[in-house]
Amino acid sequence: MKHQIFDNNENNKIKEKVFTPLYGIKLGDGLFSRVFENNIKYLQKINVDSALYWFRKRAGKDAPGEPYRGHFEDNLHGQTAGLILMGAGNALRWTENKKLRETVDFIIGEIKSYGDNDGYIMAIERELFATKEYPHYVRIWITYGLYAAYLSDSKDAGILLKNWQNWFNNECGDLPVIKYLSLAFQGVVCSPFVYNTPFGTKKDIEVTQKYYEEAWRLGQYIMDEKDVVQTRRQHGYEPHPHGTEIEAFEGYLDLYKATGNYYYLNALKSFYETYKKDWQHVGGGIVMCEFEKSTPGCAWLTPPRAYNELCCTAFWIWLNQRFHRLYPDEEKYVNEIEKSLYNIAVANQDGEETIRYFAWLEGKRAGGGHSHGGLVHCCCGVGTRIFGMLPEFLYSVNEDSVYFNIYNSSGFTWERENNIVNITEISDMPYDGKVKINISCEKSERFNVMLRIPAWTEGDIEVKVGNNEKYRGKAGTYLCIERIWESGKDNLIEFELNFKWNLTKYTGVEKIDSFERYALEYGPLLMSVVSKENFDGDNYLNLFKINLKPDGFKSWLIKDKDNKPLNYNIEGYDNLTYIPYFEVETGNYFTCYPLYY
Repeated sequence: MKHQIFDNNENNKIKEKVFTPLYGIKLGDGLFSRVFENNIKYLQKINVDSALYWFRKRAGKDAPGEPYRGHFEDNLHGQTAGLILMGAGNALRWTENKKLRETVDFIIGEIKSYGDNDGYIMAIERELFATKEYPHYVRIWITYGLYAAYLSDSKDAGILLKNWQNWFNNECGDLPVIKYLSLAFQGVVCSPFVYNTPFGTKKDIEVTQKYYEEAWRLGQYIMDEKDVVQTRRQHGYEPHPHGTEIEAFEGYLDLYKATGNYYYLNALKSFYETYKKDWQHVGGGIVMCEFEKSTPGCAWLTPPRAYNELCCTAFWIWLNQRFHRLYPDEEKYVNEIEKSLYNIAVANQDGEETIRYFAWLEGKRAGGGHSHGGLVHCCCGVGTRIFGMLPEFLYSVNEDSVYFNIYNSSGFTWERENNIVNITEISDMPYDGKVKINISCEKSERFNVMLRIPAWTEGDIEVKVGNNEKYRGKAGTYLCIERIWESGKDNLIEFELNFKWNLTKYTGVEKIDSFERYALEYGPLLMSVVSKENFDGDNYLNLFKINLKPDGFKSWLIKDKDNKPLNYNIEGYDNLTYIPYFEVETGNYFTCYPLYY
């Protein structure tokens, strides 16, 4: 029997309190729907023969065409197949698409035919498996891709995943060295992830603790060492700090759930607060990135500095999703997911063409690849996985409650133990805060509706239920509505989220003498100032000098005369317009930190 959620609480010492649906959600018209459909079109541009090239070569089979060139396939054979499966498999959980389905089935069939009898399925020869990032980065992508394909009803993908994980746990002779390879902390997440699938075993946890866990690193965080993020002192391939270490802490949180060992939780709390305090940009981006000289609070702005990498934000999203499942009544975790989605993930989708690497906060938007262009790279992989998973971020459930986490037009068929609840939500978020929810039950039943009242709202929010009931929700909380939801009736919920403006002064290392720099947020959205003028040269910031008092912005911001949503003109500056950062187009000069004097 297919289950709408997967509950691993029986095998975990620390129990999840809510679960995210595996299917049953359909996006309605709106921003998320456009992003979801763009992702499908992007996936269909990727050449399947190129993605399978190295699998076929290893198997000694005919390999038509050419592989994708550049670091992400030349040095990490097989990553593109994982990229396709992550995006397409997750998208097929929510909607049917014939071409995507054929692509997933074809890739799974090919990998199955080229794999070895003992479960080894990588696109690299066995003797090279314990080199570069194959045991962690590529293995994770293949694992995530197989599981996404399994969730989209590919039974062969589930069999491949089970056998592949069994090989890694029991047959891989390279385990003693893998933690000393490049960016090996990425590998902490993979086996604990599998542990929380139908294919998990106790060995997944044991192998991770023995061969991947960096106890000394956890100790650094527990002791709050001041340079802990930007300094790694591990043995092996150079001290290599990177914001993608967030991925390891996804794994450590899974290890905490599995074992109940408090040192994981203590390290996680310190890690989380350290990133929030010193390594997060306004809007949610992560400043730390590899091969960039960074210090706490540096807050780089100028391109081509390496900051606000989509990979780092992706792992931040999934870490916060894990925290939400453990602590669902703490609104802050979904708040992090929401602003990261709007201001980094959605902002880094370049239509249906590609997915950007960096979300730079001034100058011009980054191209698709590492800095300029490219169809397949690490941020494309995490991006297409996020976009395929978008419906999953909207709701979470347990036996007593349904949580409304991120508001978006959608339909949700909630399969309860002895009832079917159909939820319809209408909202034009993030362009408008009005929300209408209708709950229709096959049978009358008492359960909780948990409405998130985001921290970015202004004042209490009045919620109307039916004709007579009224509730008030406070910002930064979940409003619980417990009642009998009657069958045969429309149980209508209505409210409006009032967006709050927030002004943040820039305090990083790129301050400019004689000017103050401020970022402006509206509700969950980071705003940016776009110039209608072009500028030939490097001094593009001359376009964004504003002789106004920043804290008086409500008096000099003017709604767009054509009523374009969330567009604001600046009094006295006809060449400048405030728009949401995710709407900044490639080629336009902009900044999220104009210069006030």
